[in-house]
Amino acid sequence: MADMFLFMRHGWKSIWKQKNIWLFSVLPIFNQLFNIFRIEIDANLLLRCVWVILSFFFIILSFISTIGVPYVAYRSLIGAPATIQETLLAVKKFSGRVIGCSCLGLLVLSPIIFWILATSIDNSTRTLEISNNINLVILPLSIFTALGQFTIITFFEKDWGIRQSLAKAWNLFTSHFCVLAILGLILTVIFNVYLVISGLLTVLIQSGFDIASISNFNMLAPQASLSKNVLFVLLNGIGQIVFVPLRAFIFVSAYLKYSDVKLSFLTRTR
Repeated sequence: MADMFLFMRHGWKSIWKQKNIWLFSVLPIFNQLFNIFRIEIDANLLLRCVWVILSFFFIILSFISTIGVPYVAYRSLIGAPATIQETLLAVKKFSGRVIGCSCLGLLVLSPIIFWILATSIDNSTRTLEISNNINLVILPLSIFTALGQFTIITFFEKDWGIRQSLAKAWNLFTSHFCVLAILGLILTVIFNVYLVISGLLTVLIQSGFDIASISNFNMLAPQASLSKNVLFVLLNGIGQIVFVPLRAFIFVSAYLKYSDVKLSFLTRTR
């Protein structure tokens, strides 16, 4: 378990040293803010086209963050910090493989996705039920967080295809399962706690700190009812801006150590 605390401590220190990573971690927030606004069903064709184009643009920004954040973390920890231009080139280079991995993950999880939809068949509460069920599923699945992170990092290190990268990630993950599984679980719990705190603060602030206002607050999935609330999205976004780079640095640190890469921070703590 000493490794787990080492990775978390080093990850926390590292996020404040690499400024470029903040640029990429903030990108998904724009998509979340954009999704607050919806066009009317009877909107004209031009407005619909503009909305679709903007939606696609903000989705691309989120995707850039998915690759850009771990890439900046990886390059930083191997002692070769990446510029913004190099990171964007990496996004272009590895995007196909990351999309392929995502599709493979969806295929593996398709029975669970079907179960979530099947148990949320009541249209009157569908959004709430789906959000609750997703959160219930995410917690146990979070033990596999390192597997996905390691696969992406292997793309960066080895420039391998999906099959080879996934094989190496699986070997590393299974060889250090206890540490990596607990690490993934802890990080997910931490972020969910922050999510709940953000939701509670939003409800309290907007109600003038009326304690009674939180009586119907959904602790399991606050985003189900607050995803269109600007204050909640901003508060939650602040947490994401810090949490996503932190998670990237933590798992890159774990990957490099378990791949027997000699790093100065590992040597100093032995």
